[in-house]
Amino acid sequence: MTCDRPGPTSGGTMLELFRSPRRAMVWFVEASLLSLLVCCAPGVLVGWEHTLDGERFGRTASISLVALASLYYHGLYGPEPPRARALVLTTFRALGLAAAVLWLAFWLVPDAQISDRVILTSLGAAALVLPAWRAACDRVMRSESFSKLAVVLGSGELARSCAALIRKDGQVLGLRLAGRLVRDEEPIDEVEIAGRYRDLRRLVEQRGVGAVIVATSERRAAFPLEELLDLKLRGVEIEEGMDFYERVTGKICVRELKPSQIIFSHGFNVRRRTLLAKRIFDVVCATAGLVLALPLMALTAALVKLDSRGPALYSQIRTGALGKPFRIHKFRSMRTDAEKDGAAWATENDPRVTRVGRFIRKTRLDELPQLWNVLVGEMSMVGPRPERPEFIDALEKQIPFFRQRLFVKPGVTGHAQVRCRYGASAEDALEKLQYDLYYMKSFSLWFDISILIDTVKVVLWRIGAR
Repeated sequence: MTCDRPGPTSGGTMLELFRSPRRAMVWFVEASLLSLLVCCAPGVLVGWEHTLDGERFGRTASISLVALASLYYHGLYGPEPPRARALVLTTFRALGLAAAVLWLAFWLVPDAQISDRVILTSLGAAALVLPAWRAACDRVMRSESFSKLAVVLGSGELARSCAALIRKDGQVLGLRLAGRLVRDEEPIDEVEIAGRYRDLRRLVEQRGVGAVIVATSERRAAFPLEELLDLKLRGVEIEEGMDFYERVTGKICVRELKPSQIIFSHGFNVRRRTLLAKRIFDVVCATAGLVLALPLMALTAALVKLDSRGPALYSQIRTGALGKPFRIHKFRSMRTDAEKDGAAWATENDPRVTRVGRFIRKTRLDELPQLWNVLVGEMSMVGPRPERPEFIDALEKQIPFFRQRLFVKPGVTGHAQVRCRYGASAEDALEKLQYDLYYMKSFSLWFDISILIDTVKVVLWRIGAR
């Protein structure tokens, strides 16, 4: 298993949007273009004196916000945005959905109504301008003038992963891979290996390398310390491999992680005021969620009862913070005899899942009762997925640092849940752990909010559930 295996839901959180300065720049320019088109539409249709009309400005601003939200939730600002024909179709679909939402909103609130022609003109123009701008931007970003050569030091899994990320996302990162360098005694048996550590200075001078990613765990006798110091003072960007990998992917490469990196890291520490703010946030969200979702929960319970024999709700022992067991509550989505042969992960098209169960699992409606677990303090709105004790006992024997995820409360949703598929194997559990550890390292209320925003996308597009 390599560290760079991508999850299928790489839409990313709001934090993901600003992880890359280039991606943030694209978002800012497109937000400005969209706002300009929306503001100019009234001028084209009813006269330029209305363009900066204070009463009309609020309504036109709402068009921009809804359109930007729709573009975001359609993946236009994720790590792998659509290109070429797919970009045009996705933009049209996103702006079409924005138009439908706006028409519905203005119909429900007549006093705020704005001309259908303004909506159609502004979003129609945006559907033509944004793909053209994105295509021109991609062309410029691909040019050598807007990127710099990077070399990766190392031969291990982390080094290969960093090199793969540059090859795959170089346009977004502003990097082009010049190759990897390995220790003097190691064989050059891969195409991307450009030489050995002793060739570093020559490679930088001859090819104009502007960045060096140090992704080697061996930093003793053979490590080119003097060369790196010299290059650093000459303006070459030097970045530690783990930091680069975390910055680009939003996860931690567990296979290369050492206990000292957790102990001496700037992350993995939580202030009391952050925990207090998170708890207040959890109580407010859980209370509001239970009140607003009560009719939907009653309907879901009735459908579960009508679809198959057995209770509408079921509870199960899960492992909470610091290993403390608690009883989680969910709507029943499987037959009552689903675990007659013992505990087992859900699989793709699991035959144990009922008809209604398949729907409520895809839409995450089965997890609404967990809001009660949040309210009483057993869970949080955001955190690692609450695992069953028998699974944890087995996984911690196979996966390093797996038990460390228990140092925070489990969550209804989480960084791992919105970034990769449902875990149904030890390999999937390792992938999710990498995201969970990054969440623990970057723990903050704003990170929680960004994950909740992205959870909406996961629910809307039914990503990752089984």
